[in-house]
Amino acid sequence: MKKLNNKILFGVLIGLAAVFALSRVFRASKRQSNLRTELLKVDTAAVTRVLLNVAIEKGKVIELNREDNKWIAKKEKRTAPTEQGSVNNAIATLANLKPLRLITKKKENWKEYSVGDSGTRVQLYKGDVVVADVHVGRVGFNQSSDGQFNPGGIFTYVRLTNENEVYAVEGFLESSFNRSYTDWRDKSFLRIKKENITEIQFIYPGDSSFVLTKKDEGWWIGAEASDSIKVNNYLSQLEYKNANAFADEFLAMGKGDVSIQLKGAPGVIATVEGWKRPTDWVLKSSLQPTIYFSSENSGLAKAVFEPKKNFLVNKK
Repeated sequence: MKKLNNKILFGVLIGLAAVFALSRVFRASKRQSNLRTELLKVDTAAVTRVLLNVAIEKGKVIELNREDNKWIAKKEKRTAPTEQGSVNNAIATLANLKPLRLITKKKENWKEYSVGDSGTRVQLYKGDVVVADVHVGRVGFNQSSDGQFNPGGIFTYVRLTNENEVYAVEGFLESSFNRSYTDWRDKSFLRIKKENITEIQFIYPGDSSFVLTKKDEGWWIGAEASDSIKVNNYLSQLEYKNANAFADEFLAMGKGDVSIQLKGAPGVIATVEGWKRPTDWVLKSSLQPTIYFSSENSGLAKAVFEPKKNFLVNKK
């Protein structure tokens, strides 16, 4: 009798376990089937304005406005061109936003995933109409089966502004939007092809000016042969030159203290001017003639305005 009761009890436990397991499967299946297939669908070509409330700017709003197929960044009264492709690339991350899974429906959990008021809010406009409004939260990582970092397992927590639900979406969205005004700005300083340069004029104070001229595949300073490898290295680092520190407060009073001209068959290809200040140099180039950059902590002036001795052949 006792054995029979034990068998009955064991059978009941097995039955309950099976019911519990099946209920979890059905609930998970139901949650999966209820998961939205799409959070956002945006026609990126139609977006004309982006408003960003980002933590890095401490409550200051950044505007990105499309003007004549170019994007202009604005913060308070300051405006500047943006880095080429940066705004379009950022918008593209929201074009077809699909959820990987639903994380929570509770407002009290927003802070945990950085999708509340202190997080990054992105609003996309078509004219005056808001076509997307989303909070981009912190990043999460899916580890691989062996516990190691999985580069393909990066996801971001997001929330549509007028909804409570928090979702995980694929990718690293935070880096696309949680950026300062300066981060959005165009930092291009020079864009040249060194093979097109046949003459470099260094215009310096006093008698320190000199001209490098390309002759018969070599470089010369007047009648003296220069070190062509050094000249080639100099031009190589100028081909795609960026500058990171802006000097917006600077007001140029006349021509620069120093300058260079890069010339080729068509004439002047690019120019750079520099003004000496007590602690740094301010430079501008013909690529962005209205933008001034500071050389502070960047070595920009040293890289551009080299002295004559740096190009001479080392004599043993």
